Amino acid sequence: MNRIRNITLVTLQDTEDAIREANNGTLQSISIEEINKRHGAIRDASRLQALATIARSSHNNTLNIHGSHNVDFVLNELCVYAPALTAVRLNKFIMIGQQKISRYRALEYATDKMINTDLKKYSEVIKGRVIDLCCISGAKRQYLAPLFSSRDPNSVKDSSEMSKSLIEIFKEIGREDFYNLEGELLKGFGVFTCELFKNTQEHARKDENGMPYPSHVEGIISSYVNSNAELYKSDFISNPRLKEYYESKIELKSNGEKLHCIQISFFDTGPGITGRAFGKKSYEGSLSDEKEDLISCLQKNFTSKNQSGAGNGYPTILNQLRKVGGLIRIRTGRHCIFNCFSGNELASNIDEKDAELLNFESWSEEGLALAAGTVVSILVPLRKESGQSSLF
Repeated sequence: MNRIRNITLVTLQDTEDAIREANNGTLQSISIEEINKRHGAIRDASRLQALATIARSSHNNTLNIHGSHNVDFVLNELCVYAPALTAVRLNKFIMIGQQKISRYRALEYATDKMINTDLKKYSEVIKGRVIDLCCISGAKRQYLAPLFSSRDPNSVKDSSEMSKSLIEIFKEIGREDFYNLEGELLKGFGVFTCELFKNTQEHARKDENGMPYPSHVEGIISSYVNSNAELYKSDFISNPRLKEYYESKIELKSNGEKLHCIQISFFDTGPGITGRAFGKKSYEGSLSDEKEDLISCLQKNFTSKNQSGAGNGYPTILNQLRKVGGLIRIRTGRHCIFNCFSGNELASNIDEKDAELLNFESWSEEGLALAAGTVVSILVPLRKESGQSSLF
């Protein structure tokens, strides 16, 4: 019997180590105490992607959990937050001690969470200033009301309605800090989220060869972060530009250096951005070609959807992040790329602005293993001097 490796999934490097081990066929187990820890949307969505990669790479379709043999406790904990819930859906079984539990039994524990999320009872699902929307294939409430206008994959809310949904969530997690978000940024999030979910419904439900997945999950994790900056420092030191950005966003307060921001991560368990745009061959070629293909997918008017007017999601949100000094991180395929802005960029002409929006660099120079799905994470710094939202 193959030995199971106990893993830690806290930092971004932890998740990359787990993804690499999954590609190597290593059996991995995570503790029930750690699987659903709230460390902010960027870290938590990365953990979700690692768990999805482990599930997609598994030969026995089993989620291995250690730390408790209390089945009811473990199953309840697995069904209250997107990272673990995604892992449960993508596997067939959960191993708790020596007990093998079917995912169907496990998912029964998610009923209250899914109902409350669908009814937008965010006070019932928020925990640690974090709210997640998890669309689980096959669930009665797969097409959650904050994101869809009906129980149908083609009913993704339009950009204005999507913006309203995100505003409700940001208000819940950000409270008074919500009013430091610019109105145009909130509208931009609506455009971006609408297009992203239309893409997932058309492409993330099938693999790179066009074959339907037996199970898939899509969703959002939103979090308010006002924490000791040292806790996240290791995530932002792998690239000089990234490190400089992070240090510029740290606030010095009476109780130490703080990272003060809203984070939002969009995730799916599909074939990855280039996988759905170019097929399996995208992951069989060179890393440089894959990266070039990935960045081309972010350009204005690029779309793989059968709709006119599509292809403006990334340019819209990138332009808004440029204005507010935000950061975007994209982990998909064999790459993790980012772009970040000071909030004071001055471009003399349209060409320079467009080039600035697509000035993506690798998060790390370390070669990455193939990850399941796509995670797009956005960080919006919150400063006291920020302007009031023009929507209110």
